[in-house]
Amino acid sequence: MPKTILPEESQIYRCFVDLIRSADHVFFAGLPGVGKSLLLQQLTLMAREAGRAAHLLQWDTARQPFESPRFPLDQGATHPMVIKAAGVWLRRALPEWDKAHSQSDAILIGEAPLIGGRFMEIVRPEDDGAESLLVDERTQFVLPVPSREVRALIESRREASIANPAHENEAQDAPPDLLRALWRDLYRVAVQLGIVEASANDEHYSPEIYQAAYRHLLRHRQAKVLPIDEPLRPVASVYDFDAALPQLIPDREDAQALLRELEATTTGTGLKRDAAAWYKL
Repeated sequence: MPKTILPEESQIYRCFVDLIRSADHVFFAGLPGVGKSLLLQQLTLMAREAGRAAHLLQWDTARQPFESPRFPLDQGATHPMVIKAAGVWLRRALPEWDKAHSQSDAILIGEAPLIGGRFMEIVRPEDDGAESLLVDERTQFVLPVPSREVRALIESRREASIANPAHENEAQDAPPDLLRALWRDLYRVAVQLGIVEASANDEHYSPEIYQAAYRHLLRHRQAKVLPIDEPLRPVASVYDFDAALPQLIPDREDAQALLRELEATTTGTGLKRDAAAWYKL
């Protein structure tokens, strides 16, 4: 069974106590392999202990209704049309969720990878019904920034958990080679944004570059940086919870209908262009 593992004197614990008291929507932003799933689990356990009804939003779960033989995974990477559709769906779904739970103690705890456009729609300013919710202080984005050592440990644990999953979701985690490829993608974005000068040595994770790039992506949202300097040691799978929790997830028929809607208005050239410029706000 999972349990809370955060020391009460830690910065993470104090941050989570504050979020549970003041936020109704919390999104962990960042690359795969920075500890988002574990932190999501820990915040969820703490929220339930504090009497709040936790609802979950997880990228790997939310994207599945959009996947089909027309838009398959490619060596573990999600098809650009699926990425776009999942983001459009979430942008529309958040105000509906908020309205349905406005009179309750519910808290939505989710993840927003952003890299490659994964849920980028919720950090990009738009003139729509979701924007007032997304800029409100009740909606907080949390950016975990692991040290180099912690990131390396997470990668090694990821390789082991994929090979011998303790939970079915672990088998679908991004493998270490994809983690490194996504880091290189983010590095190239940091170069495009002028955060760092181009270098042939883009293989190695840098917490400084990582934080600067994501702070740029989150500049229109309420965002907290959470340094992770010491490894956290879960006692169960990060996907285990102490109860079956409600998930914010699209209905498969609705997901496929949204794909058809987007196909009718999106050209192949436009999709490629948008995918390449995913980081633009």
